[in-house]
Amino acid sequence: MSSLYRTSSVHTHTTWCDGKNTPAEMAAAALDCGLRTLGFSGHIYTPADTSYCMSPEGTEEYRRQALELRREYAGRLDILVGVEYDPLAGLTLPEGWDYVIGSVHALQGPENGKLYPVDLSTQALAACIQDGFGGDVWGMIRAYYSQVVQVAALRPTILGHFDLIVKTNRDGCLFDESSPVYRSIALEALDACLEQGVCLEMNTGGIWRGWRQEAYPDDFLLRRIAEKKGDVTITADAHETAALAFGYTRCAQRARQAGLDRVLVLQAGGFVPCGLEDLPL
Repeated sequence: MSSLYRTSSVHTHTTWCDGKNTPAEMAAAALDCGLRTLGFSGHIYTPADTSYCMSPEGTEEYRRQALELRREYAGRLDILVGVEYDPLAGLTLPEGWDYVIGSVHALQGPENGKLYPVDLSTQALAACIQDGFGGDVWGMIRAYYSQVVQVAALRPTILGHFDLIVKTNRDGCLFDESSPVYRSIALEALDACLEQGVCLEMNTGGIWRGWRQEAYPDDFLLRRIAEKKGDVTITADAHETAALAFGYTRCAQRARQAGLDRVLVLQAGGFVPCGLEDLPL
């Protein structure tokens, strides 16, 4: 069985945005845990919410430090310098980076114009539904997935945590994830994203932080990706060194069980396919 998928971690965050470790600490840990490729993907500057992202000045210093680490680790660890894009930064994909992860992290409530993070807490998402969308939970979910489709249309290298909207919905406390209404909305959006040919990530960040039992996306979405011959890559959304390759084997097993015969692995030269045929069903 190929274990190539275990060698690359490209959704990471450092102290330049909302991560716990410096780029240098992340690089040292990546080498120690056997990674061959480390990708930095700091949150791009979003003026409407600066609580989690890099500043414009910080972005340039982040790039400088990452490129310096690339030179330092040459021959031992391939370091990619990317960003995580959010539509709050504008509706143009950033240029000049090795790769871009495209994600949606917040919604603006049509009832009050207020900005709500969708992944911060159950209370914040409940407020988004009640105050921002006047109690219309399906309207809120449609708005979220509509933005995800808009991001996919920009053709990022990786489409980030497709169903992040479920992160804080513990035990279905805000909406029923098995509901035909929810699944219809999510599948329609997924089909639109797959038509763009984007690679979606299986993201273990929600498990690491104690919110979810399985990585995004849900199994019913993985099955649709397999049915449509779509592509996925495995990421950790690591905000600290210990999480750099967390949950990768479980993700590969779920991908195989859903009907996918491969995952893509981002390396310095681009995506490389990694077959899953040898994994048990």
